Amino acid sequence: MKQETFTDMEYSFRKKKTKREEFLEIMDEIIPWNEWVGVIAPYYPKGKRGRPPMGIEKMLRMYLLQIWFNLSDPATEDAIYDSYAMRKFTGIDFMTEAVPDETMLCKFRHLLEENGLNKLFFDAINRVIENRKSSVRCKVEHVFRIIKCQFGYKKTMYHGMMKNENRLYAMFACANLYALAIAGRKLSTT
Repeated sequence: MKQETFTDMEYSFRKKKTKREEFLEIMDEIIPWNEWVGVIAPYYPKGKRGRPPMGIEKMLRMYLLQIWFNLSDPATEDAIYDSYAMRKFTGIDFMTEAVPDETMLCKFRHLLEENGLNKLFFDAINRVIENRKSSVRCKVEHVFRIIKCQFGYKKTMYHGMMKNENRLYAMFACANLYALAIAGRKLSTT
């Protein structure tokens, strides 16, 4: 149980949630976190040497924020400091821990790219969608609007096809999940 901070108490009396906060709550609910963390775990450093690693789920959440809001590594770090919604989504409490710095995020992104893990996320979501067939397919086939409008992806950010390919795999996996949530459908992995 996390202790409630003064900021949490102050924000609990707001009358309206921001669109960013609503979006992050939807994504927090529909992403299969345990499955995605399990995919990353064999590749993630165990912390036997050097600086102790940050939790996989926190780094994954930070990486997804970077993709969804089209942010650079330093901008992602700053956005978590600035935005209550992003800080709440990542689960970072300033009283007990610091925001992972931009180099940790960069190394995490490179870990995902080098091992092709974004494609594994995309394939896992597609397997579930394929099992449900037409009841879901009509809602997730038009995700380009979500990627362009919701995630703000209008031009490539990185040089190199592999980096852009990995970024697009993660975006399409999340866009499929978001399209399901908007349609009011649940994604069950059974």
